[in-house]
Amino acid sequence: MKTLFKINYLLIITLFLLAMINSCKKDEGGDLPPVNPPGKLEKVDEFNLNVTEPSGLSFGADGKTLLMVSDNTNKVYETDLQGNIIRELAYTGSDLEGVAFNPDEQTVAVAEERKRQVVFLDYADGTEQERFDIVTGGNTENKGLEGISFNNNNKAYYLVNEDMPGEMIVWNNAFGNISTTELHFASDYSAIYVDSKNALVYIVSDESQALYKCDYNAKVLKEYPLPLTKFEGIAVDVDNQRVYLVNDKTAELFIFKILN
Repeated sequence: MKTLFKINYLLIITLFLLAMINSCKKDEGGDLPPVNPPGKLEKVDEFNLNVTEPSGLSFGADGKTLLMVSDNTNKVYETDLQGNIIRELAYTGSDLEGVAFNPDEQTVAVAEERKRQVVFLDYADGTEQERFDIVTGGNTENKGLEGISFNNNNKAYYLVNEDMPGEMIVWNNAFGNISTTELHFASDYSAIYVDSKNALVYIVSDESQALYKCDYNAKVLKEYPLPLTKFEGIAVDVDNQRVYLVNDKTAELFIFKILN
């Protein structure tokens, strides 16, 4: 009886070890499901822009225009929803990478990457009002602020630091950094948009060629593959499930429909 018990015990241990080995092989071989749940986008439209190296995107005052910046001319442009330029704001910045409209104050906030500063502009005439230094986790000159978006719920700005380290920073001019979250789900972070209506954050990665839908803590809820690299600006029409993206390399505006 003891011998039989011993054999059964050894058999159970052997089966357990085989299961563990098989599990490790799956981890190495990619048979496991992806870490981030996959989503699907459908391209609706694509427009050529007269803005070189467009980077950063936001809806304008009435939601019927777009604001975008050029990190070539360092200017801020307002366009229609097809990317046709309506006007050029007076301000000329330095290494502009992100833009956000604040409807409460009728201001435009732009992010200057290398200086790690947020600059506030008057929406009507585009003149500079004030600027603030942003504390990030690194000091690599060309791995700084890449995107900014305004959250109408908590009246704070959400910024992404590109890399070294990748970060999502929640900030306002009264308190400075409210929170800083290190990001580890992509190779870099090139744009951000806050969906205040649904308490979501959309973050773009140029190098990973993907769009990530996240909660307010930057936990990934869904990952959307993108057809190209160099997407560096995003705005989301949540009512119509449309994603607007500008591509720095091709100087184009893409519109996608969120399918799932």
